[in-house]
This record gives sequence, C-alpha cells and structure tokens, in this order.
Amino acid sequence: MGHLNISIFSIISSLILFNIASIIIIMKRKNTAFIAKYSINLLLLSTLLAFLRLLFPIDLYYAQIINIHKIYCFFKPFFTLQLFNNFTLYQVLLIIWLLGFFLFGFYYLFISLFEIHKLNKLESINLPVIENLISQYSNRKIIIKVSTTIDIPKVWGFRACHLYVPNFSLSYEEWKFILEHEIEHIKLHDTFIKILLLLVSAIFWWNPLMYILRKDIDQMLELRCDAKLIEHYSKQQQTYYLETLLKVLKQKRASIISNSHNYMTASFVNYSAYSLTRQRFEIILDNNHRNKKLIFCYYALSILLFIGSYFIILQPAETVDITNTPTLILHVSDDQYELYVNGKFSKTLNSTDIKTPKYSKYEIIERSQ
Repeated sequence: MGHLNISIFSIISSLILFNIASIIIIMKRKNTAFIAKYSINLLLLSTLLAFLRLLFPIDLYYAQIINIHKIYCFFKPFFTLQLFNNFTLYQVLLIIWLLGFFLFGFYYLFISLFEIHKLNKLESINLPVIENLISQYSNRKIIIKVSTTIDIPKVWGFRACHLYVPNFSLSYEEWKFILEHEIEHIKLHDTFIKILLLLVSAIFWWNPLMYILRKDIDQMLELRCDAKLIEHYSKQQQTYYLETLLKVLKQKRASIISNSHNYMTASFVNYSAYSLTRQRFEIILDNNHRNKKLIFCYYALSILLFIGSYFIILQPAETVDITNTPTLILHVSDDQYELYVNGKFSKTLNSTDIKTPKYSKYEIIERSQ
C-alpha cells in the first residue's frame, strides 16, 4: 500500500467536505458586507479549493481516521442487497450515476451549442458607435452582432470575443462600459470556467448543492469582472457605470434568446434576479478600505484548511486486540511493514510505528526475496 490512495471512503469524505464548503460559500456569497470587506477573490479561491478537494479525493497514509464502523455496518446490508441478475443495489446506483452523467453531459452540450447557434443566426444591423469602439481594440479579435432580438448584452469566447448586443439607445461612454465589461469576461477566461462547471455538474448531477453553487459562481464571476474594471475607474466613472447597468435593465426587451439557458454566455446584467444586481451596486458603492493583512490571513486559512482536509478521512476502523494473540510484523519494503494477527493481515505500519512500545515487542520477519 502506497502513501497515496483513492478508495470509496476517500470519495465519500471528499463529497461531505465539498458539501460543507459549498454551504459556507453559498451563505457568504449572499453576505454583501463580507464580500465588500474581504473581496470576491477570497470566495472564488475557496470555491476553487472546494472543487479541487472534490475532484482529487486522495487518501493519505498518514490521515487521521474518523471511525464510522457503526454507520458502515448499518448501511452495508442496504447497499449490498441483491436485486436481480446478481446485481447489488450499490452496483445499480453506480450504473444510474454513470447514465446520468452521459445524459446531463449531452443535455448541457446540446443546449450550449444551440444557444450559440441561435445567437450566430441572428441578423446583424449596423451601429456606428459600436464599430468606432471596436476599432480601438486592435490587439483582440472581436466578432460582434447587433440585433433587435437580443435582450441584453452578452458574450462568449476563448481567445476571440463573440459579442452580442441589442440596439439600445446608449451614449458612447455607456457602450464603452458595456464593451469593457464583456471583454473582461474573455480576459478572465469565464467561458472556459463555465464549461468546466457544466462538466462537474454533469458528473455530480444528483447533488442539488452543485446547481445552487453554479448559479452563485455565475454571480461571483460578474462581481469579479466589476472589481477588475472599477480598479481603474474614478468615483465619477463608477457612478456612470452603475447608471449604465440601470439603463440596460430599463431598456431590456422580451426576446427568443432571453428564455434560453446562459450556459456558455456571460451577460452584462442579470434581470431575472434583481437582488444580485443590487448586490453589485452595494459592493461598488462601498467605500471602506480593506485590511490587506486580514485578507491575507483568510487566504492562508483557506489554503491551510484545504491541505488539512486531506489528513482526515471517514472510514470504518475495527479495533483489533493484539495483546493476547499471536502477532508478528512482516517487513515488505524500506518503510513499509505489515501487521498480522492470528495469521491474518491487520494493518500497514511504517518505520516509526514499529518503534513505538505498542509494536516494538513483536518479532519482525523479513519478506523472502
């Protein structure tokens, strides 16, 4: 047995820890004062670490085992129940999980491609103010469509920026705010992030927290985009930026695109949730200076909790009495030993373990080559 391993219990531990982290992140995302004080990047880092913990359920050899033997014994008969053709309930659930992954994966792929197809098929009209603005971005490829059937400005892309805007009555400065916002989404690779989220959502389609967290991440990406932009804005420009948000909300119109799922695109405003737009206003208008040392401490705490989580695992651990039974230790490699009780393998030890009073009294046998 190596120092790194993946087991059903390490996967269960990762799922439980991810759900706990998700609940905390979802609660903190709604806490405007917290975001204004510690920045949205702290929540985004915590979210990234939560997903890494979920996707890399490693079982460390030195992990502290939290004994769930009683819980395991309670559920084991249920999951090992024979259903049909020698299939257990555990195997059937795994098959359903796999089928769900393919079905949800295909659904997300189809809806995303259909969304982009509908946007690309729209008839575009000329809007001189937009064309003048785009000419200023010679270092980035921008493909733009102006249409009367688009509800709000939206964007997607990896290197090239695919921008779709309605023909709203906006000033040059207001269009500039919108263009800068949408291009920032591409600079921050938000389309790529959205695709990864869809993939993880397809894998864990059965977890309701995944859907809630994905919507919150969409909002966090908008808040991050706002934060990057207003770093370079004066107070007056920040006010104009917020006024532009309001103006776009007022001019939004019904559209065949507005009812589609924005799985691939990022929108300038989210008119389906006014509370989210209000939060953007409150954070931008917050004038309090952030304590960088305290923020750094929270960053460090998040990373330490992430690393520390790998040293805890939920696993059934039966206690074996080795005081009055024939016991020996087999040396299998440089730093690996195996404990046998009554001729049966009990556990793996290392060179530090065998020096402790508990095990040092037993005979160590070298494995024959």
